[in-house]
Amino acid sequence: MAQNAVGRLFRSHQSATTLRQSIGSITQTRGISRHAVPTFTPTTSPELDQALNRFREELFIPFGLSQQQRRLMFRQKYADQLEQEPVTANLGEEEEFLLRPMDPQSRPTKNEAIEVISLMKNTTDWKNLVPLLSGLRMSNRLMKSNRLEWIVRKAAEANALGVVLECAKQVERTGVRLNDAGVVQRLFFELHRKAQKAEFQGPEVAKALSIATQLVGLMERPGHVEHDVVKDPKRRPFVIGTLLELSAARALSEFGGKDVDGNVRVYSQRLLGSWALGNYNAETADWVSVDKMLQENIPIYNGMKLALQVHGILNERAVAPGLKNRLNELNQLISKQVKSVPEKVQQKPTVGLVQAQLLYQG
Repeated sequence: MAQNAVGRLFRSHQSATTLRQSIGSITQTRGISRHAVPTFTPTTSPELDQALNRFREELFIPFGLSQQQRRLMFRQKYADQLEQEPVTANLGEEEEFLLRPMDPQSRPTKNEAIEVISLMKNTTDWKNLVPLLSGLRMSNRLMKSNRLEWIVRKAAEANALGVVLECAKQVERTGVRLNDAGVVQRLFFELHRKAQKAEFQGPEVAKALSIATQLVGLMERPGHVEHDVVKDPKRRPFVIGTLLELSAARALSEFGGKDVDGNVRVYSQRLLGSWALGNYNAETADWVSVDKMLQENIPIYNGMKLALQVHGILNERAVAPGLKNRLNELNQLISKQVKSVPEKVQQKPTVGLVQAQLLYQG
């Protein structure tokens, strides 16, 4: 009995010694690079600042630590010892992080990240989207396409589509790829709405066109390119049609109706060449699908109308007949769709229908 007691005491002492040695060895491990852990800039909301800081301290930094350091934080058996013998990790040369016991089940989730993004109200707040998505990516929390579409819509409400462009430029950090047709369609529809709210005049048109052009350029780069022609978003009429709309609007509002850079003609030709890849199913009855179709086709419809007002396009044999024919086709399709709006939708118009009501003249 005495021998057993001594044995248990020895094993207990040995276990405690092992824990101390383990913690001691961890305190000697090299600090993580500050560049590996995203940092946030101050926002206009204390609540948002606090939420972002929680993500950084409870999710991003732990994922940037070594496996030994993470084990020390998240395993219950180290909790008491860690509180008695604090361990500090160096984040680069200027920042230290004090390791503390954490429950892995309490770490911030993707749903909580969406809640954080919903707190972003202006461009100052939205500048933190890049580090937030970067941290989520390094923590293996990847945003699905439908979530990214939602993010684009919220960014547009805050006039922060330029931040989404920056996310796409840093694709390896953020995971925001432009090879998904749904995400790209949402981006270009919001750029269309940005110009529409400015009545297709002034600097907002130029800004929307600049973002759209840069997005298309990114689609040619690694991380974004889609090799399947049918799936390639940049070949879709909704992308080319929006580029045509914005280019024609700028020609009319800035350059006296002249196609000074030739882009109105170029995009007109490309739109006609890509027409077969569009979404024009007149038999679609489900209103969600119909409204999505309107979101794609109203910018195309308006783009062709504006293009035919640009000097030289109306008499350009290579594009004018095709534009007129396709414009007539869309006119008939949209006319049918706006006449079949369900009563419930009439009372609360959907986003595609709103654009049709603003821009369609049947």
